[in-house]
Formats: sequence, structure tokens, C-alpha cells
Amino acid sequence: MSGSRRNPWALALQAAGTCLLAAAVVLEITDEPLPTELALSLAAATPYLAAAPLYTAGRRTWMVVAAAIALMLAVASLVRITEQPLVNALHVLPLLLVAYAASTVRSATHRDRSLQRARVRARHDGAERERRRWARELHDDTLQELGAVQVVLSSAAADGRPEAMRGAIDQARSLVGNQITSLRHLITDLRPLVLDELGLRAALDALCRRTSETFGIRVDLRTDPQDADIGDRLTSEAQAHVYRIVQEALTNAVKHAQPTRITVTMEADHHAVTLTVADNGHGMPQPPDSRRWPALRAATPPAPIVRGVGLSAMHERADLIDAQLTLRSVPGKGTTITLRVPHAQT
Repeated sequence: MSGSRRNPWALALQAAGTCLLAAAVVLEITDEPLPTELALSLAAATPYLAAAPLYTAGRRTWMVVAAAIALMLAVASLVRITEQPLVNALHVLPLLLVAYAASTVRSATHRDRSLQRARVRARHDGAERERRRWARELHDDTLQELGAVQVVLSSAAADGRPEAMRGAIDQARSLVGNQITSLRHLITDLRPLVLDELGLRAALDALCRRTSETFGIRVDLRTDPQDADIGDRLTSEAQAHVYRIVQEALTNAVKHAQPTRITVTMEADHHAVTLTVADNGHGMPQPPDSRRWPALRAATPPAPIVRGVGLSAMHERADLIDAQLTLRSVPGKGTTITLRVPHAQT
């Protein structure tokens, strides 16, 4: 149904075809003049075929089948008008349309299954990547510094001098303080507490500042100062997904685009909240078409364009909250990712 809501022309063509086909069927049942039935049948097939490209694969199939039925009625009327049995051979045309529709359904089913497998694989790969990162940080950073604390305190205890104990305590406090900061960053990556306590706007501001401090890149958050409750227009689930999408967009920009500046813009209108992440990096060599995740089922971007599983994960999160995610990249001029999230239903 999403296709019909988004394209009124498709709805109008479908309605016109349905009315014409119903009229042709009535004439067929009532044995009304055959030329009129022929004209109505041909007229019914035309809007169905015109509407088919405007729908997604599943609904497109039904449009083609309806057009085939209308053409079969037209051929039957033509046979009776001309009284030439050989004209029955024209029935092959609607049959070819039905065969095409069946082939389309099969291809769409195969494509959906492939996409589903890719989404599951991307989810698992992303989770495994995060586990490896957390394990590496805990092992290389936290465990090593805690081991250093143990060595320092043990050495001071073995020495026994008060001066050595005081120096060891100061050094241990410094090491523990470093680890408290590191663990806070790790916990924030797992679930930012500021998102639950202060909302999306504050969480994004903290994310931008942390990204800037960590990577030495200027990251600005732009919002309307008069619209303090802009994030409250979204559900808590949507806010969490928006935060992760922006976080992934910033990570991708820092890792792949080599920018000197990233701008995150957050604004709202009467229908949706729109977030834009724009960088001035080198962009993508072959930017994929901007499209919403369901459209990705029809044409998945080339493998070299998908940077790891980040872009797939962003599309998946956007799909979960019925948001529209678009990407525009110009080689040498940077990449802009736009996320449009509908307001929470009240």
C-alpha cells in the first residue's frame, strides 16, 4: 500500500482501469454490442499497463494480470466480431503478459530472499564487529592498565617505604581515572545515558563534541534554538535509531572520507524531523542512487560502494522507523546523508 500512498497517479490509473474492466465484464455478461465491449476492454488494459511501472514488484504483478484479463476479453470480442477463429491466436499476447508477471514474482521473491540474507549477514557482522572492538578495548586498554595498577601497588608494598606508597597511590589513581574515562566512553557507545535523561538533541550534541575531541575534526551540530523540544516529537525507539544512524554516518565520514569538517543539522516541520550529516571529504567514487531501504530491494548498490556494513545498517534502522534515508555524494566534494523521520503518532 505504500506505493499507492506515495503515487496518486498510480491510484488514478488503477481506478480507471478497474472501472473500464468492470464495464467490459458487464457488457460481456449482458451480450451488449461487441464493438463497445472491445473498446472498453482495450481501454481497460491501457491504464493498468501504464500504472504497472509506478508500483513495486508485488503490486506491479497484479496490474499486469489485470491488463491480461482485459486483453483476453478484447481478443474474445474481436473473434466474435470478425468471425475468424484464427484471431484466437492473439490470446498468446495476454498469456505472455501472465508469464511475464509470474517471472517477475519469482525474480522479486528471489531478490527479497537474497536481500533478507544480506540484511541478516550484515546484522551479524555488525554485532561481531562491535564485540571484537569491545573485547580489544577492554583487553588492550582496561585490563592492561588495571594490571599496571596491580604491579605499581605490589612494588610499593614490597618496598615498604611511605614515599614509595604515596607515589604508587598517586600513579594508581591516575591509571584508574584514565580507565573510568575510557569505560564511560565505552558505556556511552553501548547506550548513551544522556539520550534517556536529556533527549536526542543533547545526545547528538555530546556525540558531535566527543567525535571532534577524539579525531581532531570539527563537528558542528546545528539546530533551531527556538525549538528546544525538537527531539520529543519522536518516540524513544525512533530517537535511539536516529542516534545510531548519525553515529554510523559520523564514523563512516571519519574513517573513509578524510574530512576536515562535518556538519550535523537537525530541523523539523509539521510532518517530520529531518537530520542531515554533511562532510567536506573526498566523497564516493561512484555514489549510489539515493533511495529508501525498500527500494534497495529492487537494485542493491554495487559492492564496492557499500563501506562495510555501515550503510546497510543505516538503511535497516531507517526502515524500522519508517524513515526515508537518502545519500548524495560528489567525488571530491563530500557526502551528504539525509534522514527524514515522521513524527510520533498521537
